[in-house]
Amino acid sequence: MIHVDHLSKSFGRKRVLQDVSFTAAPGKVTGFVGPNGAGKSTALKTIAGLVRPDTGAVRVKGTDFAHAVRPGRTMGLFLSAEWLPVQATAAGIINYICRSQGLPLLWGMDTLERVGLAEVAHNRVRTFSLGMRQRLGIATATVSRPDVLVMDEPINGLDPDGIAWIRSFFTSAASQGATVLLSSHHMAELAEMADDIVMIGGGRILGQGSIGDFVSHLDETAYYLESPRPEILLTALAQRGFRVSREREGLLVHHTNPSNLASMALASGAGISHLSRVTRSLEDTYFEVLARSASRGTE
Repeated sequence: MIHVDHLSKSFGRKRVLQDVSFTAAPGKVTGFVGPNGAGKSTALKTIAGLVRPDTGAVRVKGTDFAHAVRPGRTMGLFLSAEWLPVQATAAGIINYICRSQGLPLLWGMDTLERVGLAEVAHNRVRTFSLGMRQRLGIATATVSRPDVLVMDEPINGLDPDGIAWIRSFFTSAASQGATVLLSSHHMAELAEMADDIVMIGGGRILGQGSIGDFVSHLDETAYYLESPRPEILLTALAQRGFRVSREREGLLVHHTNPSNLASMALASGAGISHLSRVTRSLEDTYFEVLARSASRGTE
């Protein structure tokens, strides 16, 4: 469990986090999303104890992670692959972590096997691609088998096979009871992995909840329809006050239901040849929440 309680943080005169609160629960993948400069990295570094907040607190499994005796046994942390020493080998790095955390060296080799790097364990990191460095970073975060994982953009640089692997890795960890907090710009992949979503923008929480609740919280139902006489139906719907627009070969109508659309099509004589509900994606919701936030900020 990660519990973030009313965090605020400023660097000089710049307020980076403003009263940020959210929870990442055990047994779930929590997606942490927001645009560049939203405060995600600062929030993650605060959770990791690398940044001290001005106000507020963070609890990892009920305690302050910054004071953990063996932090690697409490939480697996991956913020960037850039810190990996390029002259070291993968085995050298993972064995160093095992020794410093009091772990069996066998765990290190098992972890490199699990992330697909066993065959290059004795190669230097400078020879690794970005995707391989991402895998090694994940290995360093998970070698101690912690049940809390915090990951910042782990999908970057991975090929399709690597993305499929990481999706399976995190969903499997959550299914076994781990708390997984995952920051990413890859909305389509998050939609496949995440159980919950926390969205931040301008240092504030813009929305949070289960992925289903987050996607549907804007409370807007839309239908796509096609008609033999679309212009007649478009005019009839607009005259009745419906929010309607042209979309591909048909019309997109908001805030209505199939019965109303069928009645209007029949009354206007236009008819309907196709009708389907438009399902909002995580990416659609993300950009609409950003747009609405920006609009409020300019009012």
